[in-house]
Amino acid sequence: MTEHGRPDDELRLRLGDMRRALITDIDNTLIGDPAALEELLGRLADSEVPLCFGVATGRHLEITLEILEEWSVPLPDVLVTAVGTEIYYGPDLRPDTGWSEKIARQWAPENIRGILADLPGLHPQPPENQRAFKISYIVPAGDVAIVRRVEALLSDGDLPASVIYSHGQFLDILPVRAGKGAAIQYLAGRWTWPPEHILVAGDSGNDADMLLTECLGVVVGNHSPELEWLRGRPGILFAPGKFAAGINDALDYYGFLHTEPRNLEDSR
Repeated sequence: MTEHGRPDDELRLRLGDMRRALITDIDNTLIGDPAALEELLGRLADSEVPLCFGVATGRHLEITLEILEEWSVPLPDVLVTAVGTEIYYGPDLRPDTGWSEKIARQWAPENIRGILADLPGLHPQPPENQRAFKISYIVPAGDVAIVRRVEALLSDGDLPASVIYSHGQFLDILPVRAGKGAAIQYLAGRWTWPPEHILVAGDSGNDADMLLTECLGVVVGNHSPELEWLRGRPGILFAPGKFAAGINDALDYYGFLHTEPRNLEDSR
């Protein structure tokens, strides 16, 4: 940090100038189809309007960067990682400490681990998947009942938290104020992006909360059955295209990259 907080001022000028934002999940949404991804990245580079490109993923920052490099994806302007519990800004990967302070309130990770320690079927994920604001488990495939038991134990123990179930086997416990959706709402407020000028893309259960924000949404064609309950909701497109092709479908459907797009306000 230089004197007078200049980096923050520069960041505010850059992101505050963005007219729209595309924030997408990575696994099975952004990546999976190299040709469709190449087309998407080309379209973003040629956008007629200043656009923020962001990712929102369940993975932690280090593995996120490795995957993006592997798929030749340029460093995003914003990285929402660890299921919406961490926010970083490119190009210097500066953490948003304001977000961390916001979600830290009422967070009691040791108490949560203690109350869940003896629950049958709940197995901690490897240490590298545990973060300061994320406790991660693996559960038996398709065992939705264990998710309800976790929620009940946390409620009975007066431990406010968000319980996120995805891909039929992953269970993440986050601060009650955290999550992909909450992180995107925070970004919209901080950088004064109207929600209808933000497009979010996902494929699985841990994307549901961001798809349910006031932002425009797209569920890609290869999505998990966990998202079927969102079908028919206003402002959420179920795209025919799979992986990045589904995001391209949404760019066309909403006219998202044009100077005068289809009326974004009416898409919700």
